[in-house]
Amino acid sequence: MWPNWVVQKFSDKKLLKLVREKGSLVGERMSNGRRFFIYLLNDFFVQVLYKKDEPVEEIEQLNTFQSVEELNSHMEKEFRASF
Repeated sequence: MWPNWVVQKFSDKKLLKLVREKGSLVGERMSNGRRFFIYLLNDFFVQVLYKKDEPVEEIEQLNTFQSVEELNSHMEKEFRASF
C-alpha cells in the first residue's frame, strides 16, 4: 500500500479510486444536513463528501487525516462550530 505522504500528492480522482478499491468504510457522519463518509486506507483516514451525498457520485470535498487523533480533533472542531 502507498504511504500517506505519497497518497497526499495524488489527485482527488486517483485518491477516490484508491479509496473505492482498497479502503474500508468505517463510519458516516452528518454535518449541516450533509452526509460525510469516513474510510480507513492503510494507516490513515479519508473523509469524503459526495455530490448528492451518494457514494456513486463525484466527490465534492475530500480530506485526509494521518491518525485517528487528527480525525477526532477535526470532528470535535466541526462539532463545536455547529453551535
